[in-house]
Amino acid sequence: MKEHFKFAIRAIAFTLILCFVVTTVNYVVTPKKYYEDSWSTTSTFKGFYKMKRNTVDVLFLGSSHGGAAFNPQVVYDNNGIRSYNLCCEQQNLLVSYYWLQEALRFQNPSAVVLELYMLYTFNPDDALNTAESFTRMAIDAMKWSGVKWNCINDICKYDESQTVNSYLFTNERFHTRWMNLAESDFVFASMEKHFELKGFAPLAGRGGVYPDYQPYLEFDHEQVTEMHPLMSEYLDKIVALCKEKGIQLILTKTPTTGWDTSKHNTVKKYADENNLEFIDFNENAYYEASKFKYSRNMSDDWHCNIRGAKKLSKYMGNTLLNDYDVAGIEDEQWSSTKDYYKQVLEDCELQNISDLGKYINLLANPRYTVFLAGQSDVSYCLDDEAKAEFAKLGFDLSMEEGESFCGIKSEEILEQQHDTDMVRSVGSIRKSRVDYSIVSKGEYAGNESSIMIDNEDYSLHVDGINIVVYCNDTRRVIDRAAYVGALYR
Repeated sequence: MKEHFKFAIRAIAFTLILCFVVTTVNYVVTPKKYYEDSWSTTSTFKGFYKMKRNTVDVLFLGSSHGGAAFNPQVVYDNNGIRSYNLCCEQQNLLVSYYWLQEALRFQNPSAVVLELYMLYTFNPDDALNTAESFTRMAIDAMKWSGVKWNCINDICKYDESQTVNSYLFTNERFHTRWMNLAESDFVFASMEKHFELKGFAPLAGRGGVYPDYQPYLEFDHEQVTEMHPLMSEYLDKIVALCKEKGIQLILTKTPTTGWDTSKHNTVKKYADENNLEFIDFNENAYYEASKFKYSRNMSDDWHCNIRGAKKLSKYMGNTLLNDYDVAGIEDEQWSSTKDYYKQVLEDCELQNISDLGKYINLLANPRYTVFLAGQSDVSYCLDDEAKAEFAKLGFDLSMEEGESFCGIKSEEILEQQHDTDMVRSVGSIRKSRVDYSIVSKGEYAGNESSIMIDNEDYSLHVDGINIVVYCNDTRRVIDRAAYVGALYR
């Protein structure tokens, strides 16, 4: 009897260990996007589960258009409203519906703002209107429950190329990732602690967008575009769920060239029939009221930059406070992340600065590691004023004509070298987690440069001083520039 008991204990222990190993392996190979990525899908959803129960009053749902447009920190700072952004890349309305269901297991929001870009046909070759990878990443991050089980079954019902087993055992789907695993795949426990932006995706781009964009002022109100049938079905489900739970639903569309008046008309008719408000920021009244400027407030023709998001978030916050009676409440979960948002804003502003002095002053921040690599004869672009600015970071650029130069500056490191021959610096940062290699070939050594960080070259390969800025906090390159007598990107 005693021997049988020992065997049973060993069998149970083995089974538990096996389950732990399989679960860990599954998660390691599953693709993830944390806060070191501009589109931090995994951080968005994993972070949501860390919010205190029944403290989120407003949820944002929808595609990346909404992810880049609605900033919970701005909504809180201006209106005291506690919100969370559950938008993600190519989030189809099936995913929006099930993430709303999932959110209601933990929170009791009084309002939901639904961004509608994916309501129309986006990917005609995909049964779910969305690339499988984006649907899967959003659902892989969801906790196991009846909600997730129903979601997976619906996904596999509409898309026969996907299987339930591939969601249960993700290593079945992603076993080929073993050769491409990154640091974040192994340190996910620490990565999941960083969700300070609460789903907001800060984009830094400014300008370079369609120059003739105009919001709708006068247009044919009869033209319509048919909704994607499956997306329309799940929009109805979202509307019904919000009515059932007594949640106020606002439909919205952010500024983009990927929208037109015929789509607007269809949604407006639907909103009117269901007694819902439709805030289309492409419509002149909302566009002007939000003080949006397309040429300055867009990162590209589909997504707002961080400055544009501030404007839309302020407008939406005021609307929620004044028209939907969503009360402002002080909460440490939002007040404690104000400084983090300011740092992210600074990271984004860095990429739009053209004045060398202002740029150098920001680079002195201990959050940054700065890499320099000269290419060709850099002495031609360096006057005494420019040399003095770089000297503030500790770099001595008083070189002879045609010399090569490379350097690195962080809170812990200051290294630089120059020579008439090629110069190279190799090492690691962040406690040996990130490797780098800097190569400079001046005029007499070949006129080349490279700044390799974890085997990726970030140098602009421009004749002058090539600059790469790595943020130690967010663990990613946040700017690439070159000084050629002026800052160049």
